[in-house]
Amino acid sequence: MKIRVHIADDHAIFRSGLRAFLEKTADIEVAGETGNGFDTLEWCRSNQADVLLLDIAMPGLNGAAVAREIAGRQGMPGTLVLTMHDDEFYLKEFLRLGCRGFILKSSSPELLVDGIRAVARGGIYVDPALSRHMVAPFSEPQRRPREPDELTAREREVCRVLALGNTNEEAATLLHISRRTVETHRCAIMAKLNLKSRSELVRYALENGLITP
Repeated sequence: MKIRVHIADDHAIFRSGLRAFLEKTADIEVAGETGNGFDTLEWCRSNQADVLLLDIAMPGLNGAAVAREIAGRQGMPGTLVLTMHDDEFYLKEFLRLGCRGFILKSSSPELLVDGIRAVARGGIYVDPALSRHMVAPFSEPQRRPREPDELTAREREVCRVLALGNTNEEAATLLHISRRTVETHRCAIMAKLNLKSRSELVRYALENGLITP
């Protein structure tokens, strides 16, 4: 019996390409597709699928809200998050919400198929590129949380907006400043706090109350 997959993503061209690829895979069939969170939730309540491929940035109702409604409910598909966000925060948050897998859109088609099959079997699948985040708490020495007053008020604002997943350009729009100013503040934040990656910036924001899960 084929694995029934539903695709939830707001980009029609991406959905079309993904459908074309999946339908060439012998043991997978695309049962449906939707372009926003509300339609996705309604489809899952009225139809049957084994795996839901879910984007995070869904209009109307975001991916987190959809995942929260679906997770663990009888008759609902296992959720495999398919996203461009490679931050540790998103990975752990969606697994906490009950999703069965997390894979990057930049990954190979073969890894996506592996993820679909794993979730359909009731397992959990994490993109190999993100697996380091799963072992990091056990392998990294515990660090003293840095104090928020190490940053200026504007830097804290920029840190918070970036930690929420916004790009430099989106942060500039939200804060009514130029993109170059955002980049300058970001460099200062990373240097002051000795941060090496976006996931470390998200961790700092969480530890210091700039954002909440």
